[in-house]
Amino acid sequence: MSLFNKLWLTLASLGCLSLPATALEQDAASLALVDKVVQAYGGASQIERLVSLNADGLINAIVRNASGTYKRWFQRPRMLRVETVYPAATETRVLNGELAWRITGGNLMAGVEGPGRLAMIYQYKQLDLPYGLLKGRYNLRHAGSETIGNQATEVMDLRDDEGPNIRVNVDTATHLIVKVTGQIEFAGQTMVLAAEFSDFRPVDGMPLPFHINNYAGGMAISETLITRYAINPPVDATLFVPRVKGREAAMSESANAPVAVARN
Repeated sequence: MSLFNKLWLTLASLGCLSLPATALEQDAASLALVDKVVQAYGGASQIERLVSLNADGLINAIVRNASGTYKRWFQRPRMLRVETVYPAATETRVLNGELAWRITGGNLMAGVEGPGRLAMIYQYKQLDLPYGLLKGRYNLRHAGSETIGNQATEVMDLRDDEGPNIRVNVDTATHLIVKVTGQIEFAGQTMVLAAEFSDFRPVDGMPLPFHINNYAGGMAISETLITRYAINPPVDATLFVPRVKGREAAMSESANAPVAVARN
């Protein structure tokens, strides 16, 4: 058996360790809103059919005062890779189950812990929200209504045993998710991350946002314009394996580490 296959058998065998507990608190108003969200995204079968997603686009990083390219690979269970390339800098982030890595230049990745890791977990959950809501992964509390700009929304607060806590704004007319906010608690500090979604267009039967604005602490940090989505494309699994000291060494080190990958 190849080293790569041994790695992925190890990951799969540990998958049960990270599956969040089934939600216990879900009020009637939130459940009614979840039903509307599920239908807005094409129904349960359409949401379950999407198991991987690629996105290409352009990003304007306000805090960097630079523009560049954006690429994202998403795959269940809990795998995410995001690459941003600017004229003077690059960044790659990888999430595989419980483990996260980041690279800002060269070929080597560094493990990410603390709030950086939680931010990557939050980003994965944000992207997987229709599925997580459909599967009852979160405790839900209806939080009334809220206006975003001139857009009326219905609001839910989501919580699970792992965190971060998430607030979801749903357009009252389309029932699409137009804003997601995550609160990351670490060492007595709270980091608030948010994303606003707009310009939804159908892609293979699924409405997806082509315009994304990201915020941190209420401050705008980036604007992303998606130019292409691909639903369920072939995915190279090595995209989610970190290059620590070259690919073979990365696989060897990951295979020996206490890795856990969430299951569907």
